[in-house]
Amino acid sequence: MADYLFDQSTVKIQLKDFFVNEKATINNFGSTVNQTFEAHVFANVIKWYKENGWTVNIINPIKNGQQVFTLKFNTRGAPFNYSYAHCEKNGYSCQIRHGLRTHTESYKDRNNKSANIVCDIVIMDDINIDYFNTDTALQNDLLIAFGEVKHMSAYAELIASFIGLVHELKPEKLRRIRTRKWARAENISCFLYVSGIMYKTAEGLVETIEKRKYDVDIYSFSNPMN
Repeated sequence: MADYLFDQSTVKIQLKDFFVNEKATINNFGSTVNQTFEAHVFANVIKWYKENGWTVNIINPIKNGQQVFTLKFNTRGAPFNYSYAHCEKNGYSCQIRHGLRTHTESYKDRNNKSANIVCDIVIMDDINIDYFNTDTALQNDLLIAFGEVKHMSAYAELIASFIGLVHELKPEKLRRIRTRKWARAENISCFLYVSGIMYKTAEGLVETIEKRKYDVDIYSFSNPMN
C-alpha cells in the first residue's frame, strides 16, 4: 500500500527543486523508498518552519574545500559530516537535524551505559555539535521535538510504539496539554509520519490520544504535515 501511495521518482524531483540552492542531485535523496521518504519529511519540517515565519538556512559540511549537501540515512556517522537546517525567528534560533542520536529523558551521566535513541528528525537548541562523534548523544534537555518517520501504513502497535518513544524522550508532552486554552508553540510538536494510510486500529488509538490531549501529531498520506 505505502509503495503505491508514495511516488519515489516524483518526490526525488520535487526535493531536488526544493533544495536547488544546495545544488542537490537526485542521488542525494537515497536509493531506497524509505530513505527518500525520510528526505521528504525532513523537507516538510523545513517548510513548516518557513510557513510559520522562521528564516531557514541549510548548513552543509565542507568536503574537499567545498560545501556539499549530504543527508544522513544511517544510524552511524558523526553529525559534522551531514547537512542540517538553521532556523531563526525573533532572536531565537534552533536546528533541524536528520538521524541524530539523542539521550532519553531518564538517562543520567552516572549511568553505566548510555541510554539513547537515533531519531529520524530532531529539532534541537542551536548549539555547536561539530565535536560529536558517531556515538555521541545529544543532551536530552537540548531536544525540542523529534519526528519518527516510517515508510508504511500505520497499525495500532506502531502508534503505541511512537507514544513509547515520546515517553522516553519528551514525557512532558504526554500530559493534558491541548485543552481549549492551548495554542501551538513556536516549534513543531513531536510527530509520527507514515507514508501510507491509517488502519482502523491505528485510527482508534489516535482518537484516544486526541481525547487525552497529548501534544503530539500523527501524519499520514491522507493527513499530511503541510
